[in-house]
Amino acid sequence: MAKMGFHPYLDDDIQGCIITTYMFPTDPKFDFPRLYKSLQDRGIVIYPGKLTEAECFRIGTIGRLFEADMRFLLTAFKDIMEEMGVQLPVTQLSL
Repeated sequence: MAKMGFHPYLDDDIQGCIITTYMFPTDPKFDFPRLYKSLQDRGIVIYPGKLTEAECFRIGTIGRLFEADMRFLLTAFKDIMEEMGVQLPVTQLSL
């Protein structure tokens, strides 16, 4: 995710290992519903953010996941960003 410009919302010293929150990119071409649907079409589910005043999404990393699963997610994520025309690496929204 970092290579694409996405960095976790929380600092490493308080970030858990089950779910990671990322702020939306500032690029106006970013379309979360399209990202969500495109990932879902590939068998990947991510989550809308739950922060009250921030546009973000979450990626869960719980369960029987392997390195190949994460590589599949990252490849799909990058492909979708490029399909949307989002400039990589992104600049993320801030609070």
